[in-house]
Formats: sequence, structure tokens, C-alpha cells
Amino acid sequence: MLNRDKLTTNASLLGGLGLALIGTTCCALPILLVALGMGSAVAAMVSALPWLVTVSQYKHFTFTLTAIILAYSFWRLARMTACEAGTQNTLKWQRRALWLSTAILILSMVTAYLLLPLSLWLDS
Repeated sequence: MLNRDKLTTNASLLGGLGLALIGTTCCALPILLVALGMGSAVAAMVSALPWLVTVSQYKHFTFTLTAIILAYSFWRLARMTACEAGTQNTLKWQRRALWLSTAILILSMVTAYLLLPLSLWLDS
């Protein structure tokens, strides 16, 4: 028999991780590559994956949706307990995946929103 709570929690974790990775790919990775002098890699990436331009235009929505899904995942994991034998290890890995997704989101947001103002401030 399938555990509905476990499936919902896993789906929200995967959704949060997927959106965090999309946020990294659309917004943080191109900025980082250009800052490292690899602008041609960004041009090749955009020509191979044209949907990145559309996603980067709506990065506010992407980051907000990712944060909402991650907050929901935190709420789901806080409510779960390790009642059954063997679920403690599953909860441990779910928490690790959630914190990894949160770290990716924070790194992406810092890169997308603070890297340019910070570099302009340091240049002046």
C-alpha cells in the first residue's frame, strides 16, 4: 500500500529541487559564465536551449514559486515523524535534499540579484 504523505512529500521535494535547478540554469549560470569571461558558452547555451530566455524574463516568478514549494516541503517534513521502521533513513535523505535545494536557490538568487550591483560597487 502506498503512503500518500510520503508521496506528497517526495513530490514537493522533487519539485523544489527541479525549480531550484531551473533557476540556476536560467539566471545564475549565465551570469557566472559571463563574469568568468565565457560569454560564448552562454551564447551557445541560449541557442541550444531557447526557453532559458523566457524563463529568465520571469525569474521573479520562478524564484517565488521555488521558495513557496520549498517552504511547503519544510512544512511537510516538520509534520512527518519516523514511526515506521526504516523511515528514519528516508527522512534523513529528504532533509538533506531539501537543504541542498534551499542552498541552490539562495546561491541562484544571490548570483541573479546581487552579483552585478556588488561588482559595480566594488569597481567604483
